[in-house]
Amino acid sequence: MDNDKTAVLLMRENPANPIDPYRMIELRGLANAAGYRVLQEIKQRRERDHRFQIGRGKIEEALSCHPKKLIFYNPLSPTQVFNIRSEFPAQVLDRFNLILEIFASRASTREAKLQVELARLSYDAPQVRSELALKKRGEQPGFRGAGAYEQSMYHDIRGRMAKIRGELKEVEAMGEGRRKRSRELGFDLIALAGYTNAGKSTLLNTLTGSVVNAQDQPFTTLSPTTRALEINGRRTMLTDTVGFIDDLPHFLIKAFQSTLSEIAQADLVLLVADLSDPLELLRRKLVASHKALWDCQVTAPMITVLNKMDRLDEFDARMRFDQIKDLAPNPVMVSAHSSQGQESLKECIYQHLPPLKEYQIRLPYTSRSFGVLSRLYGTAELLDVSYEDELVLSLQGRAEDVARLSKAAEDERAK
Repeated sequence: MDNDKTAVLLMRENPANPIDPYRMIELRGLANAAGYRVLQEIKQRRERDHRFQIGRGKIEEALSCHPKKLIFYNPLSPTQVFNIRSEFPAQVLDRFNLILEIFASRASTREAKLQVELARLSYDAPQVRSELALKKRGEQPGFRGAGAYEQSMYHDIRGRMAKIRGELKEVEAMGEGRRKRSRELGFDLIALAGYTNAGKSTLLNTLTGSVVNAQDQPFTTLSPTTRALEINGRRTMLTDTVGFIDDLPHFLIKAFQSTLSEIAQADLVLLVADLSDPLELLRRKLVASHKALWDCQVTAPMITVLNKMDRLDEFDARMRFDQIKDLAPNPVMVSAHSSQGQESLKECIYQHLPPLKEYQIRLPYTSRSFGVLSRLYGTAELLDVSYEDELVLSLQGRAEDVARLSKAAEDERAK
């Protein structure tokens, strides 16, 4: 961590809402993940200040620590950013921009970089439009410290966004093609989803024997990571995805649509949660995760993986388990770190995979039939073979494979 990269954290709490001590803790974790050394944390319980979001006195208190940046939990409007910069010698950042800063530092693939840029531009576009409106009223705010924007810049941003969306559509199409090929080869698709830092990457490593980068900090994973996993003879592809976080604007989820499509198109979703979180925080994170899954239009069956059970004694773990059942479909307690509960989780996964169907295929004795036969062996389990007027195969496989392979067999018989 750069010792010169210092910050004071500020949060305004709405008096109408109950006190939530965990939001500032989460903001501190985000600031640390971005490399900031936090000098002080300041809260104020009051209605929103239209000029500064928080009271003038609190900003003056924050600046007495001489930080490089003021980081607000609450979203800041362009006018509020301008007002703070105009009246105080301060660089300011809100929580959303802090998250984008983390994303930008972690993005390593072309897909991740495009998604981060799209998220940034999606944020910038309405800000620039607001800047232009303020200019028309005779005000001259500098957007993000970069001076006045011309009307053409707004159109440039919109044009760049359209281009990135086109490139991400191509990436999404490639992902769809990859998923289709995996299914044709007999793999079921499983997605790991959940709140950031719940232990998804560690769980991927534990289940598959991989060594994917897993750290105890937010947003370690930005791009999907997929590994093979076999359970009781069923072949699956397990994919780790970007973590969720509370109070994110809808356009950020839209920007990461190509990554989140791994969840939307999965046959089974493992919703990972940190069981060791305080109960109130655990419930809030589960609610936020379900909302994100709803936004992703997930329809697949779901297993709730209650991770980090090794951090609790048996009584506390069972009590938490019972108190969150309403938010945890098909719950299983595990520890990705110690491998506790791994076999129970695998059995639960096996029970919730798409059901297999027994069916029979008849093939003529031709050379082309052997091509169909080789594809059958790759995607279905052969139960029996009988040699009659035609080759009669009894198989077991997924319903969609049955339909595809039955058609191939019928086409061969028709020739």
